[in-house]
Amino acid sequence: MHKIITAVAFSITTLMATSAIASPNTQHGQQQRQDHHNQSSAHYTKPVASHHAQWRSGQSFPSQYHSSRYRVDYRQYKQLPQPGRNQQWYKVNGDYVLVNTQNHKILRVIG
Repeated sequence: MHKIITAVAFSITTLMATSAIASPNTQHGQQQRQDHHNQSSAHYTKPVASHHAQWRSGQSFPSQYHSSRYRVDYRQYKQLPQPGRNQQWYKVNGDYVLVNTQNHKILRVIG
C-alpha cells in the first residue's frame, strides 16, 4: 500500500511539474512570436513607387544607383539633353536624373 501511495504521489508531482514547466514556455513562446511580429511590422517601410519627390538638385545621388544598370545613353531619349563633362544620366523608377560623376550630386531631374 505504501508503494502505491508513493507511486501516485510521484505521478502527481511529475504531472504538476511538467504542466508548470510547459505552461510558461507556451506563454513565453506566444509572447516571443508577438514581439517578433511587432518588431517586424515596426521596421517595415512601404516601398516608394517613384523617387521624383525625393530627387532634388544639389542632393547626393545614392550609391546604390551608381551601377551601369541605371545608366542611360541620352541619345536614345529625345527629352534628354547631352550631359556635360563629368555628367551622367541615370534612370531610376521612371525618373531621369543627371548626376555629376565626380561628387555624385544631382544636377537635374526629369520625371
